[in-house]
Amino acid sequence: MSYNPEIPRSRYDNYGDREWTRLEKDGHGELLYQVHLDILKRYIKLTDKVLEIGAGSGRYTKDIVTMCAELTVADISSHQIEFNKSKMRELSLIDRIEAYHVLDVLDMSVFNDSSFDCVVCIGGVINYLLDKEKDGIQEILRVLKSDGVLIVGSMSFIGASLYYLEGIRYEKDQFGLEATRWIFDTGVQDEEHYPVESKHYVHMMRSTEMDALFAQFPVRVQERSSAGLFTQAGDSALENACNDKEFWKLIVEKEIAFTKLQGTLDCGMNIIYVVQKL
Repeated sequence: MSYNPEIPRSRYDNYGDREWTRLEKDGHGELLYQVHLDILKRYIKLTDKVLEIGAGSGRYTKDIVTMCAELTVADISSHQIEFNKSKMRELSLIDRIEAYHVLDVLDMSVFNDSSFDCVVCIGGVINYLLDKEKDGIQEILRVLKSDGVLIVGSMSFIGASLYYLEGIRYEKDQFGLEATRWIFDTGVQDEEHYPVESKHYVHMMRSTEMDALFAQFPVRVQERSSAGLFTQAGDSALENACNDKEFWKLIVEKEIAFTKLQGTLDCGMNIIYVVQKL
């Protein structure tokens, strides 16, 4: 299946405020947020000119803008860009945003080559690109300065399959065992093999696929991390953990630590790579 920008655009144009609330409504969201935030804090410098791609409603925008010298915000969804602006106004941060752009990561011609010290592309932007993943990374690296840092995230297939196993079993009854085998083999939800009702067609990735993708470019991988590792304990266990404040504080601390271990890289809900352009 070829990349279709209307899929992510339509999804997030109709997402309402869920993109803002999803990282604060429960323990699952907070774990994702805290791991990403830890990485952003360690790699973004106060002197950096930063581009945030796939910024959505601004859950990370509000943090990134305080970490750098200049922040440009971009998303494929005009709705999410407007929501982002409204939140930054509400937080009195709007004047610190250099510019907003509605754009597709495959075409960032509005920016010159080597425009940014750091590019942040977390969440699921590259998961939607399907056959255009290499083109997307190439365009991101084009706008990044030499020695600049790309912080990029992906939905994790193995982590998602652990968490959503019962849903996959249910979909096996809908689509058949060969379709289930297809998604386990490829991580791809597509119209031909795995026609989910939501039409949420994506490539959920493995770390080996991330390694292979970046091996095609002049970059150095500086850090690999999972995120949402303790999510695998299940919703009930996570809710109980959240209700015990001293225990939850420890869980967040260990989430940040354990997600850096090589053996956990594919086991969380997201995979995060930090790469430096050579």
